[in-house]
Amino acid sequence: MKSNTIKIGILGIGGIGGFVGAPLAKKYKDTNTKIIFICRGETKNAIQDEGLIFESKGTKETIFPDLVSDNPTEIGILDVLIITSKSYSVNEILATYKDCISADTIIITLQNVVNAREIVRETLPELGQIMEGCIYVASNVKKTGHVQHVGGPGKIFVGGEKENKWLIDLLATGGLDITYVDNINQILWKKYLFVAPVAGITSAYNVSFGQLLEDKNLMHTLEGMMIEIQSLASKNNISLTKEDIETSKDLLTKFPFESKSSLQLDFENNNQTEKQFLVDYVIENCEKHGILTPFYESVNEKIIS
Repeated sequence: MKSNTIKIGILGIGGIGGFVGAPLAKKYKDTNTKIIFICRGETKNAIQDEGLIFESKGTKETIFPDLVSDNPTEIGILDVLIITSKSYSVNEILATYKDCISADTIIITLQNVVNAREIVRETLPELGQIMEGCIYVASNVKKTGHVQHVGGPGKIFVGGEKENKWLIDLLATGGLDITYVDNINQILWKKYLFVAPVAGITSAYNVSFGQLLEDKNLMHTLEGMMIEIQSLASKNNISLTKEDIETSKDLLTKFPFESKSSLQLDFENNNQTEKQFLVDYVIENCEKHGILTPFYESVNEKIIS
């Protein structure tokens, strides 16, 4: 830790950013750990005026961080930057806030991808110390400035340089269920094994998690997609087992019946989507390795038609 004051920026106050930022802003209010919500437009105005409304497990709280801003000059150099935005926004956002990032800034990524380091390094080839991570949670924006945790344990896993483990302790003390792991790539691929196929199939067939579970044909396709990812993972020196596939399928039962994937919700709301990272990435990289993807391609055709 370089100084007495630690500045932590939460980049993007949507479902994930609100879930991560709310407990930290509450815990570290009026301390030497400063929590900054980096957001813009209506979200920034709403939180500045009314605070962030955060709902979880039957409780509703209004949270005011130390600063809500979209101005790099006002934000200043950050000790920590937690990126919670969608994958497609990462490069543009990092370019915007480049002046807030030094060589010592610790960047935590929480995107649903297995190549976050590559994505960050496209924009920041040298700045920042990257700690790749993932989060298991369903948390959505109910309306502007109002985030609702709807399901999932909220567990966060992060890897990276061991000398930065102090930060994980700080975030855990701040109310996050966060764990440092030596082999983060294994966990990133295990999460991707669930997130990417479920996102693709729910978007293609417009079904909720519960409806997917009840449809044997769709569950067969889902398993086929997971086996294709298993093959791709092995080409990246990651071993995903049959048990991992069964665990991923079983994860669907842990969410409410009506749950939808964020990819599916983005398609429904005509928003920009993460299809490039959850569907196209698998097909393109499998092709490079000579892996056939009949299940992924059948789902892809449904999405784009």
